[in-house]
This record gives sequence, structure tokens and C-alpha cells, in this order.
Amino acid sequence: MENPSQKRLTLSSEMDAGASVDRISSLPDSVLCHILSFLPTTKYAVGTSILSKRWKFLWTGVPYLLFDDDRVHKSPERVRKFEQFVNKVLLLSTVQNILKFRLCGNEFIEPFYVNAWISTAIIRNVRVLKVQVFYYCRADVVIELPSCLFTCRTLEDLELWDNLDINTPNLVCLPRLKRLTLSDVQYRNDESVSKLISGCPILEFLDICRCSFDNVTVFVISSPSLKQLRFRGPDDFPENLHYKVAINTPALESLDYSNHIWQHIGVNFQNITSLVRAKIDVEAFPGDDAPQSAFCNSLVELVQALHGVKILTLSQKTMNALSYATTCLSTRRFEGLTKLVVGAGCCEWTCLQDLVEAAVNLEVLDFTKNWHREHTIESCWRDPIEVPRCLITSLKQISLEELEGCEDELAMIGYILKHGSVLNRMHLSSKVGGLSTKFQLTQKILLFPRRSPTCQIAFCRQAGPRSLFSKS
Repeated sequence: MENPSQKRLTLSSEMDAGASVDRISSLPDSVLCHILSFLPTTKYAVGTSILSKRWKFLWTGVPYLLFDDDRVHKSPERVRKFEQFVNKVLLLSTVQNILKFRLCGNEFIEPFYVNAWISTAIIRNVRVLKVQVFYYCRADVVIELPSCLFTCRTLEDLELWDNLDINTPNLVCLPRLKRLTLSDVQYRNDESVSKLISGCPILEFLDICRCSFDNVTVFVISSPSLKQLRFRGPDDFPENLHYKVAINTPALESLDYSNHIWQHIGVNFQNITSLVRAKIDVEAFPGDDAPQSAFCNSLVELVQALHGVKILTLSQKTMNALSYATTCLSTRRFEGLTKLVVGAGCCEWTCLQDLVEAAVNLEVLDFTKNWHREHTIESCWRDPIEVPRCLITSLKQISLEELEGCEDELAMIGYILKHGSVLNRMHLSSKVGGLSTKFQLTQKILLFPRRSPTCQIAFCRQAGPRSLFSKS
């Protein structure tokens, strides 16, 4: 019978033998290629070829080809080495169905190679394609994309960035494309945009970031399948040039729209009855000059076009622009709106009141106080002529942040507590300094009469969840 010491010796010998076994290399090639696909770039996958004979050409079966050479101001010699590396990888790669191809580079990369690499990825049935080439010192260089890109039947996700020219052929057919990102690219004309988007029958996500020289005056987004749209206008645009944005997306559920209205812009929303979330961030003017009311009135029309949305977010800049409009927001009811998130200052109270009046079924209001003009002690809050319907029937939760304890803020809080019939909770956070000052503000608010017997008021630290005082 083997004694305990012999058992320990045998077990130790087995453990030492197991430690010397290369368990990773014993895995099938398909599993190892899957592991290599998690490396940040193909360069690291190729680097594993020095491990052993088994690993020498293992990387050639990895279906993820990721080439990043985006360091600024590289020498032409370094760029030539990068081009040779990409060419060698594509030559030796045995993958016929590329899952992802990414090319990020700049400075002196020859447009011919970019086109050739994209064409090679398309021939090998690429599913996800990202191309970002920016010429810092050669801004005049624009790479015209190969026409085969617009008829690729395997593409599911496409990202195009920077110095790329989209010149769509007469036929655009991307039957599997669900996600499309176009950032700071150039288009041959207006039709290039509409053809590209209409050629994606199952497109669900679209991210547009425009540059000021993209050659498009009427940007048309028409898609029956699009569910999520993110649109960012250019930072600058040629003066005296009128351009428009037309959006026709009946299945749209989420919208993130940012732009400028101090430029000549017209936005037309059609068929957006499925909208659930919308975020609008529009700047009224670049400096201190007041914008033209006509531009701001067009913003009112834009917001009113979203009357069916359930969750609406309006930035501080948007509310400031709306305050210069001569048309009233409350002329159109937002019957589907249940949550409103806004940022505003003392001079945008009227806009806030109009929104609350229009949102007849509002349940949640998140408000952040911001200042754009000189602070005044005198209150600029004016009680509405009629109590908004949502205060009586539906508004249950309010969050007011960045409060300073001004008279207009206290007047607004007092009005809401006085008329909020079904209000359950009011969350307040203050930016005033000192615990004693916060305590005095707390005492004032807690003495306000409340219409709702179940209303709780929670005072919290700025941008923090911990309550300082709470009373129901």
C-alpha cells in the first residue's frame, strides 16, 4: 500500500508534467484564430508567428483584418512600410469571408492602395467595413470610393470617415446593410446621399456628421426601415447659402439632432409617428448677437413636428434659441410625451411653461438651471394664466438641478407644489455654497403648501444621489 508521502510525490510529479504542456497550442486552429481576433490590430496577430512553426501562418486564418496607422505626420518611408505590410497581409490571408476590415490611416497613403484594399475586402465578402483616412497636410486629396462598394451584398455595418468622396453609381444595392456611419465625408452631389440611403432596404442605424464642404444643399434621409438616427450639422457653412434637411422615416424610434439655426436651414420631418426618444441640440447664434426670429420660428416648427415623441430632451442652447421665437410652442399638443428633459435659464421660463402646457400627459420633468445672461435678483417667473393640464392629472415626478435659490426658482417650485395634484416626488439639488445656505433654502421650500398629500421632497447634493434633507 502506497504511503501518504509517496502519494504527495506522485501528485507533485503529475502537476509538474502538466505545467510543461502547451495547452494553448493543442487547441484547434479555428479556436486559436478566434482568440487572435480579440487582439487590437492585425499587427499583433502577425507577431505571434515567431512563437513556433505551428503559429507561423496561423494568423492568416483570422477573419478580422484591422490596420491602424493613424499617427500624425509620419514620414513617407514609414507610410510605405505600412502599405507593404497591408499588401502582404492581404496576399497571405486565406480568409474568404472577412468578418471585419478596418483601415485607419493618414499622411501620404496612396489613394490607389486604399481603393485596392477596399475592393479586396469586398471580394472576400466583408461584413463590417470601417475606412478612415485623413490627410492633415493634403486637405485637397479626396479618395473616390470604388463603385463595387455600393453593390456589396454581404456588408452589414459600414463606416466612412474624413477624406472620402461618395460618388454613387446609378444602382446602389446594399441588401444586408443595417448600420451606416458617414462622418466628414464629401458627396458628389445631393443625389449621392439619397441614392445611398435608399439603396439600403433594411437600414436601422444611421449616423451623419456633416462638414462644411460636403457639396450637399438638400440632405434627404428617406428610409422605411430606419430606427435610429444621429444627425450633426456642420460647424460652419458658406454664407448666403440656403440648405435643407428632409427626413422621412416612418419607423424611426430614436433621434439625436444637432445643428445651427443662425445659418439658413430648413428641416422637414415627415412620417415620424413611431418616435420614442428625441434629443435636440440647436445653437441659435455663434456670438452675442440676437438671432433672427425667423430662424428661431423654424426651430419651433422642428420641435412641434416631434409631437408624438414619448421622451424629449432639449439642450440649454435649444431652449435659449426658442426664447427668441415669435411663435408659441403650446399651439401644438404633445399628447404622447411622458418625459421631458430640458436645460434653461431665467429668461427661458416662458418656453418651459409652453412645453409643460403642450405636454398634456407629462409624467416626468427633469430640469437643469443654466444662465446665459446677467443674473438679476428680480424674479422673471410669471405664473401661467391657466394651470397646465399635466400638473393636475399626470405629472408625478420632477427633478430640478443646479438651483441657486433665486426668487424665480422659488416661485416656480411653489407654483408646482401648489397645483401638482398627483405629484409623488420632487428631487432638488442646489449649487449654492455652504451647508447653512442650503439649510435656509430647504426651510423655505418645505414651508410651501402642497396640493398632493403624497408628495415627497428630496434635497440632494449637486450631481449626487445622497439626500441632505427629506420630508414628506
